[in-house]
Formats: sequence, structure tokens, C-alpha cells
Amino acid sequence: MEKELDIADVIRDRRTIRQFSERQLTTDTILELLEVAKWAPTHGLREPWRFICAADEKAKEKLSDRIIGALEEFNRYKWLPGKIKEMYKKKLMQIPVILFVVVKEEKGKLKREEDFAASCALIQNLQLYGWEKGIGMIWSIEDTLCGNRTFCDSIGIQKDERIAGMLYMGYYDRVPKAKQRTSAERKMTWL
Repeated sequence: MEKELDIADVIRDRRTIRQFSERQLTTDTILELLEVAKWAPTHGLREPWRFICAADEKAKEKLSDRIIGALEEFNRYKWLPGKIKEMYKKKLMQIPVILFVVVKEEKGKLKREEDFAASCALIQNLQLYGWEKGIGMIWSIEDTLCGNRTFCDSIGIQKDERIAGMLYMGYYDRVPKAKQRTSAERKMTWL
């Protein structure tokens, strides 16, 4: 019988997953993950997040074209020949689910920071609960995409919103080895 993990095990064992198995995530599973993740602390119970998800072939096809188009806007990507673009698109298409966590941008700085922090807590909840269910993720805030207004407009991000995270999600077959972390004691300043 498999040992049930406690929360400390889940936190310590979670890894960034870059290679996914062919097993697909269902929309029910995605919604279940988000139903648990939404219990993140949120100031004033504002729940400032919403989600944009590409989970089927047609949606991922459209999204991958928009991602490649956004990357081409930046000079450092213009040299990429067609074959590399095709390989990159194929790689994007192999990701089971691409999920954007979108956060409302309040006018006041404090509320903006609180809402972004709450959205990041939601993303961590999502990663931890996903890990418990055998689902791995990579969390990115790639500026060439998340900070690209043309790209954001193309996927429905409003002018008063920003992307808190772009998550590649899926089941995995292999867990990367843990990398050493600095002890909390070395990072501590006691007053």
C-alpha cells in the first residue's frame, strides 16, 4: 500500500516538470485543481484572479501561433528559421495544458501588490495540489509573452489585467532530482 503524503512531503518533493507524459488532463481535473487552489489567502476576499486555458488541440494550435508571433516581435527571435519555429510549435503542442492565471490590476499600488501576491499563492496551491495528484507544472512569467500587449490582447487579457503566471501542466513519468536549498537559518536575521 502506498504511503499517503503529508503537506511537508508534498512541499519538499514538488519539482518543476518540463517533460509530460501523453496522458491527457480532463477539464474536470483542471477545474478540480482550481477549486482547491482558489482557497489561497486573498486580501478582502477580492479573489482577483481568472483563468485562460488551452487544453484541446484546436486551442493549443491557435495559442502556439500567437506565442510564436509574439516571440517574433522581439529582435532576438527574428533570426529563427522556419524549421526551428516548426519544432517549437510541435513542442508547444505536446504540452497537455497551458493555463494562464490572470490578475486584475488595481489602481492603488498596495492593492495591486496584494492581488499579485494572492494570485501567486493560488499558483503555489495549484502546483502543490497538482503534485499530490501526479500532475506537474512549470510556472513562467516570460516577459516576451506576459509583458507583450499584442499577445495579451490576442488571448483576451484586458487593459486593467496582467498575467501572474503561464503554467504548462500535465502528468509526468519522471521526477527530476532535487537541487539543494539554502537553509532557513542562513537566510535569517533575528531581531
